[in-house]
Amino acid sequence: ILMYRVISTIIVIVLVGFSAIAQDISIYMMDSVYARTDVNPAFRFSNNLVFDLPGISAGAFTNGVTIGDLLIENGGLNELKLKEGMEDVNDINYVTGNMAVNIIGVGLNMGKWQLSIGYNWHYQGSINYTKDIFLLAANGNAPYIGETLDVGPELLLQSYHEVYIGASYQMSNITLGARIKLLSGINDISTDNASIKLTTEEEIYQLRVESDYVLNTTGIVDYNGIKDVDIDADKLLDELFSNFLGDNIGLAFDFGLDWKVNDKFNISASILDLGKISWNKEVINYKSKGDNTFEGVDILDYIDDDQEVVLEDSLYNLLDFEESNEGYSTSVGARIHLSTRYHMSPKLTLGTNYYSASNTINSRYLLSVNCQYKTLPWLSIGTGYGISSNSPILIPLNTMFHIGFVDFYMSTENILSGFSITRSNVSSVKLGLQLGF
Repeated sequence: ILMYRVISTIIVIVLVGFSAIAQDISIYMMDSVYARTDVNPAFRFSNNLVFDLPGISAGAFTNGVTIGDLLIENGGLNELKLKEGMEDVNDINYVTGNMAVNIIGVGLNMGKWQLSIGYNWHYQGSINYTKDIFLLAANGNAPYIGETLDVGPELLLQSYHEVYIGASYQMSNITLGARIKLLSGINDISTDNASIKLTTEEEIYQLRVESDYVLNTTGIVDYNGIKDVDIDADKLLDELFSNFLGDNIGLAFDFGLDWKVNDKFNISASILDLGKISWNKEVINYKSKGDNTFEGVDILDYIDDDQEVVLEDSLYNLLDFEESNEGYSTSVGARIHLSTRYHMSPKLTLGTNYYSASNTINSRYLLSVNCQYKTLPWLSIGTGYGISSNSPILIPLNTMFHIGFVDFYMSTENILSGFSITRSNVSSVKLGLQLGF
């Protein structure tokens, strides 16, 4: 069926293609890094001129069952057993992935003013699935006679260009920052309505489907009937640098504040990615709305009859899609950062961080305490402890190397995931390189 073909494609892309998501749990602690302006446009960089060279942050996480929970060793081979993960499935589950490629960024320090411009590329994918979907896949519908299962998944798979211009202004003890982003959509798969309810009636086990489901795409899904659905996953990468400033245009805004309470203590806040993208190029909408029942057939009606008995088409007609070409829009997904920093000494900084992120179908939050220590003039290391809406233990780790005018930095939201990534709900990596003059 259409949505399950889409689900399987998105799961493969999210879980196999990307191993972490950029949450920037500790990047705000790196005082001289230009990239920390990504989480707050009011943060300042130390150099007069900075070039942020290509870097990457990417990933995936879940609040429910992990791949490792479902893999069972059998004769030296791992087999996927859905029933093994049933205890870890929530009523509502999500799998989310995100990748950002920082192509180039330039920062100019002009005293009280700092200016920045840059170009990035973004990809995000999410699935919301109910416990009912998992149970139906694991057990079939036989155990649920007389019950109604909610099997409508919410989907998001999106890629877009981002060109930004930002500025910050430092007053006596408060710095204000803002950034405007011109967005140019590449491709999108997303759901508006996502209600599909399946009931197996008690009388003669009739199947009843009530649907109110809308799937919007930009040419990625090729639908030629319920039995002929192709998902062009390669198109997401083939058109990575296409559609720039094309028909799918949007705007987003970032706002930030950094308050220097005294010489040692700072409080900062930001709200990011307030905006949306309007999708107009190669738009196809697939809509299913109705209430259909399949009661089977009486085989006696076909005795001594040349007519072929075909059940499959009748079952498929319970959930069929009408096609249209209506433009639509999706929000980028707002993010909020609240943080504090306490400079205990020139070498040691302590901090706290609250982070929340949302997209069109789900959201999550994160809390952490962090410390950053400059062990050597050219080396800084940071760690801490955090919790999130889908993990009770996170151990962040970051390091930054400063050699002349070159700074290289890398960070992870949860170093523990490196020991068992298939069983981790949260893992992350961020890599970057900048030149400062």
